[in-house]
Amino acid sequence: MIVDTTVWAWLGFVAMAAGTVAPLWAWIAQDAASGESHAKYYLTLAGVTGVAALAYLAMALGVGVVSTPAGDLEIVRYADWLVTTPLLLLYLGLLARPSRAVLAGLIGVDVVIIAAGIAASATTGTLSWALFAVGGVAYLALVYGLLVALPRSASAADDRVRAVFGTLRNITVVLWTLYPVVWALAPTGLELLTPATEMLVFVYLDVVSKVGFVVVAVAGADALAHLGPDAADGSAEPVAADGADDTERPTVLADD
Repeated sequence: MIVDTTVWAWLGFVAMAAGTVAPLWAWIAQDAASGESHAKYYLTLAGVTGVAALAYLAMALGVGVVSTPAGDLEIVRYADWLVTTPLLLLYLGLLARPSRAVLAGLIGVDVVIIAAGIAASATTGTLSWALFAVGGVAYLALVYGLLVALPRSASAADDRVRAVFGTLRNITVVLWTLYPVVWALAPTGLELLTPATEMLVFVYLDVVSKVGFVVVAVAGADALAHLGPDAADGSAEPVAADGADDTERPTVLADD
């Protein structure tokens, strides 16, 4: 074991804490400059890395370890995912403007995935792999929602909004797909990875999928100016760009 798991946890804490600064700074600076409030967007992003920073701090201090039949379980890691992954989906929803039912469905499936992961990590043998399979099926449903259902239910008249949404959505799908692979190779599954290597890989994935997501979102924050007001049903009418006719057919994200 080259580096102790605690060291990786501390590095995760530092990276997440640093990632929280970007959306908070952008919120203060850009809202003051534009005179418009986009607090819910920036606070959602800050919540992702802020909660993750607290989780890594707890892991670094050895807090949140639960004894299970399968061994010690860092329940705080899953608690982090239970909060931060819905926040990531929420931000995608804020950009894509789907119906509330679609967004709630995606978050619900996400919670099922994390819950299945917790149960699979706390059990052993066939039951553990069966629960892992349940989470895998739920994840396929989530990927379908992100790639098909969410874009179909949303519309935006501005290319910049579609571009930012597409980039963030792709980051999410690609990186989230690697998590079950690590779980299967780690001590929770086939035991091909040491606990230190497992922690290293999870820290890397968390930093890229959360801090990377936040950085890209902040860099594309100019797209927020092209979003219309929220509609009562959780969606919004597309905003006409460059004086375009408001009656023009909205461009659906899935068409890109």
